[in-house]
Order: sequence, then structure tokens, then C-alpha cells
Amino acid sequence: MTHHARTVVFLGPDGAGKTTLLTLVEQALTEQGIDFAHYYFAPGFLKRYRPSGTPTVTTNPHGGRQYGAGLVLMKISLMLFEFNMGLPMVKRRNRLVLFDRFIHDILIDPRRHRMDRVRWWMRALLKLAPRPDLAIIITAPTGVIQTRKQEVSAAETERQVQAYKDAAGLFARAIALENVGPPEATARRIVEEVMRR
Repeated sequence: MTHHARTVVFLGPDGAGKTTLLTLVEQALTEQGIDFAHYYFAPGFLKRYRPSGTPTVTTNPHGGRQYGAGLVLMKISLMLFEFNMGLPMVKRRNRLVLFDRFIHDILIDPRRHRMDRVRWWMRALLKLAPRPDLAIIITAPTGVIQTRKQEVSAAETERQVQAYKDAAGLFARAIALENVGPPEATARRIVEEVMRR
């Protein structure tokens, strides 16, 4: 089966089940003989965004010093360079590219990226970021997420769930799925959406 070159991003709060669903989606794609590449957050054009080979587990995503406006501007500028240069590169190499998180995560959870809060000019700058062909937004009820991961407060989890749902409007094509019930059924729905022309 052939399909157009495309990028698919998976977005959602920690504990919503993105990793589980991505694993099931990748298994289904492999079974169908579909080649794909999987990246975490960024394409890896710059060395600092390439996988280290040693997976890290984030237990306190909002810990550490938050940056001032100047450093935030520099970091976003570097990210924009990374994504605008790197995304065409990985699309040339792969017919299908899956991303676990993406640059637009900054607008939902800026503290994870040490950016404290979303400023108006951050939104303006991120309009320069490339858009994926499809955004898969994965959420779950706040109580369910909190039983899986308690890295942030229940109030923050609830805010993120709503913010991710609202983020669907950032993309030309997006689907929002609540990951409750058998994940295999949700994964099948995602694969169908990915393969739809």
C-alpha cells in the first residue's frame, strides 16, 4: 500500500496514553508493511535535538528554573530553525513520519520547556512553525490520568486536557480522542485516519 508523504503528531498530557497508542499504531503499520519513522518532539536536524540513546523519564516536568523573556525568545528561535530545517529533511527520507509531541506543545505546557507562561509574541512566532498533516490529540478524564501519573496537580492536568482539546484548532486536520476503554480500538481508529487520503 502506498500513501502520500505526511507527518502525524501525537499530542496530549502525560498519562493520557500516547506511548501505549503509538506502540499499537506502529505495530499495526508494521503488520501492513508500511514504512515509517518515529521521532520524539523534534526532527533532530541540530545535534542538541537528536536522541541520546539513553531514554530519560521526566518525573517533575515543571521543576527547574524558568527562563526570562530573552532566553525564551532565543529558545523558540532555535526551535523554529530546528523544525523548519529538519522537517523537510525527514519527510524526504520517510513516507510517513510520526512525532511524539511537537513544537506546538509549547503553547499548552510552556513550563515544561522552562518558558513560564505563554506570551502573545510566542503565539505570533509559532505561526512560523511548520504544520503537520495530521494532529492526533489524545486525552483522558483527569481522574484517569491522575491514577496513571501524578507529575502535576489535578488542577493542572484538567487545564492541560482542555488546552489540548482546544489546540485542535491550530491544525488544518486534527482529531481529538479520549483514551478510555480498550486502547486497541483507539489505535485502529488512528491508523484508519492516518491512512485516509
